[in-house]
Amino acid sequence: MKKWPFIGIFLMGLLLPQAAILAQPVITIPAFARDHTQEAVSINWTEYVIRVAGRGEVRRPDGFHHAPYHAMAKAHQQAYRLLLQTGKSVQLTPTRTVGDFLGTDTALLAAFENLLKNAEVVQTEFLSTGAVEIGLQASLTGEFAALVLPEAVTNLEEIESERGAGEADASQYTGLVVDARGLAIEPAMCFQLVDENGKEVYGPAYASRENVVAAGMCRYVSDISDTENHSRVGENPMMVKGIRVYPPGGSDIVISDTDASRLRGSVEHLVFLKHCRVIVVMDRAGRK
Repeated sequence: MKKWPFIGIFLMGLLLPQAAILAQPVITIPAFARDHTQEAVSINWTEYVIRVAGRGEVRRPDGFHHAPYHAMAKAHQQAYRLLLQTGKSVQLTPTRTVGDFLGTDTALLAAFENLLKNAEVVQTEFLSTGAVEIGLQASLTGEFAALVLPEAVTNLEEIESERGAGEADASQYTGLVVDARGLAIEPAMCFQLVDENGKEVYGPAYASRENVVAAGMCRYVSDISDTENHSRVGENPMMVKGIRVYPPGGSDIVISDTDASRLRGSVEHLVFLKHCRVIVVMDRAGRK
């Protein structure tokens, strides 16, 4: 099968600027892309972005000076197609993808397609063969999240009115780190942290919608050292251990009742959970 040298360089190059901060991002590859290795797509759950690369080429007879531009248009068209396909494959909740949420709703589909038309062109490569390769990138936060997040992600005002007692800005703990290494986790935009009885400890009922839209419900990393003094969780995060995933191979993480009690017993936990100051440490390669 034909290899695309640019594609590997493109994906590696996009990751290198993050290396100084987060050495090993959590990446998932959609199943459709695994079946076609020439199609370079990835979902970066550490940076909450989708990255794709498309290629276009046309036969160039003598005097056909516009061939590079036609090739560039084809490359962008293919990259956009891959971006749509990858965006729909993103795990929204443990049981639904973005595509499941969009369904056949013509208005939602149109909004989704128009949103991704504004994806950033991060690289354009003109090859000596006449082919052109283009890389696109789209964020899973911001407008993307605002469009697809389930209504269960509660508004900030509702959380404050229902749970406002006892909250304070001065906190002993500055965030939450969930050590879920060794568990087969499917990263998702919306998930739950639950105790051994399945009762929610963190999830849609605790995270404000505006903060989930802005930064994601959590940040997924694959190296525990990446959590040290990270701005997401601050200097003194509470550490809890994931003991299993529910359902197996899913996105919700079970912690011990002891850890759940520690978290619930912390007066300030509603503050840092509301602001999504949460990092999940997991194995680097996602199951997607």
